[in-house]
Order: sequence, then structure tokens, then C-alpha cells
Amino acid sequence: MSHKEEHKVTRATFSRNEQSGRSRRRDQGTYRVSERDVELLGLIAEQYAVTLDQLARLIDRSYRTARGLRDRWCNAGWTHSAKLAVNLPPFVWLTRQGSRVAGSPYRTWDPNPGLVTHIEAVTNVRVLLERELRFGQWECERSLAQTWRSRSDSRPHLPDAVLACDERIAVEVELTLKGRARLGTIVEQLSWDYDSVWYFAPERLRPVLFEFASTAPSNNVTVHGYPPERADWQRRAELDRTFG
Repeated sequence: MSHKEEHKVTRATFSRNEQSGRSRRRDQGTYRVSERDVELLGLIAEQYAVTLDQLARLIDRSYRTARGLRDRWCNAGWTHSAKLAVNLPPFVWLTRQGSRVAGSPYRTWDPNPGLVTHIEAVTNVRVLLERELRFGQWECERSLAQTWRSRSDSRPHLPDAVLACDERIAVEVELTLKGRARLGTIVEQLSWDYDSVWYFAPERLRPVLFEFASTAPSNNVTVHGYPPERADWQRRAELDRTFG
């Protein structure tokens, strides 16, 4: 065998071995579960779904890194991902296997394009207030619903979340205005039930919300802009830490 022919055989053998190695790695079918996986998958279950942009914020990495993490989860069978709204990034949500990995007590979410804009908005508020600014601990609406299901009395209107710090703050994200009678009832009830109530709403809705906030029985309802301005909330967080 000539040197040239031997070189060809060696290259072919190396190529086959390389391909075989890649196939073995792909076909192993086992994915190690990290603490970060469990934490993030659990948060996704609480929020129903998150966008890739939000996942990047949650891990404090680039969109590309978040996409790679999403792909790993999808390949492991823990998540599904798809673009559910024209004007929003792709969403990520758990499969039944992903729910088991996360130890989630919540039913697997069935994608509902009609709800994804609100889901995305509530998660935006959570990521800023709880994860980035550390204002307090977030209790999601799904957790609140489970608590009320265990009681015998009828369930009141549940806020989108509760932010627990030195007080319990009901968080509502209002993207479309409810009827005045229903909105008035909700604002009154939340005002009685929680230490504070924070509404987040776009500019066009805020005048009506200000009107109802001004008549809240406990005078504890405030209306904030949506999307929340990070710089404004950052200053607020710094003041809170300075003056307690």
C-alpha cells in the first residue's frame, strides 16, 4: 500500500469514527438536570410560558445563549417552543416531562394565542421587580388559585400576582380595560384584601385606572406605566434600600 493510499484509509477510518462518536453522543438520550434547569423550568410553569427574550434576561445572557438553552430543553423533551404571536418572540413552555423534571404542581399549559400578550406582560413585570431589582418574592396567580381551591368559601378575583416584601402587594397588569362596574368591584376588593395594589397599564388606560384608584377604600392603589421604565424602578429600589 502506498503512502497516499494509507493516508486515504486513515482519513476514512477517522471520519467514520468521528461520525460514530457524534452519533453516540446524539443518541445517548440522557440529559443531566442542573439546579438552574429545575429553577427556570419551575418559573416557566408558574408563568405558563416565557419568551426567548425573557429567558435571556432570566439567565442574564445573550439571546443566542438563551436560544441554545431552549434548544437543549426541547431536545431533552422538557419544553415546547413556537412563535405564538406575530409581534412577540418565540415562547417556551413545559411538556409533561418538563413538569416532572421541575416538580411543578401545575397542569401542563396548552398554548392559547389569545392569552400570550398578557402572559408576556405579567412576566416582564416579574422579571424586573423580583429577579432584577429584588423587590420581594413573587407569588404567581396559579399559586394563589391553588390556595383558594383548598378553601370552602367562594374565590374572589385573584390578582395577576402578589409581591411579598415587608407587605403583600397585589400586582395587576391591565392591557385591556374591563367594564366599569367590574373594574370598580375588583379595585375595591383588592384594596381591602392587600396592603397595597399596583396596577401596570399603558398610557391610554391609565386615566380610568387613576379614577378608580382615587376612590379605593384603603387609599392604597397606585397606577404605574406599562411597560415599566427600568430606570424609574431602579431609582425607587435604591431609595428603598437607602431609607428602608
